[in-house]
Amino acid sequence: SFFPERFEGTFTQWMENVHDWVISRQLWWGHQIPAWYNKQTGETYVGMEAPKDAENWEQDPDVLDTWFSSALWPFSTMGWPDDTDDMKRYFPTDTLVTGYDIIFFWVSRMIFQSLEFTHERPFKDVLLHGLIRDSQGRKMSKSLGNGIDPMDVIDKYGADALRWFLSIGGTPGQDLKFSYDKMDSAWNFINKIWNASRYVIMNL
Repeated sequence: SFFPERFEGTFTQWMENVHDWVISRQLWWGHQIPAWYNKQTGETYVGMEAPKDAENWEQDPDVLDTWFSSALWPFSTMGWPDDTDDMKRYFPTDTLVTGYDIIFFWVSRMIFQSLEFTHERPFKDVLLHGLIRDSQGRKMSKSLGNGIDPMDVIDKYGADALRWFLSIGGTPGQDLKFSYDKMDSAWNFINKIWNASRYVIMNL
């Protein structure tokens, strides 16, 4: 089940219109595809380990799409393909918490990879949160230079004020606009709670 429910339609629409997935990428980083080609015969070898006579083989230079690798996360981190204690205890899990913007890229692929390799769904429910945007509602990006370092916010306002802002400012599936005015209000509220708590403790 998806929470909010409206995102179930997003998931269904993606899956009903899915196309073949090219899983290879030409990048200098990533999990290299475990395929080797014999330099003399052109024979293809695929395996977890390199061929014993590695000098006669050349590994495929491409890497796997990052979403292919991350889609294995629910069970690969538990020791799969071995039947480990962690696998028995934690897989499948109850709830996945993630952003609505990667329903297709991550959520759907975790589901079908888990069904393929373990014959189980990786989680029962998906709780979707929104994105944190700048005060104008724009997505934070390097090109716009509008990103916020949470450590800078914590240094200025404290972790509790940031937690309060995030807790009251957002609802599942809805984006949240970050602004320093709202952080000022959050800090003022948390400061009042702190002062009141200190007063009570001092007078117990």
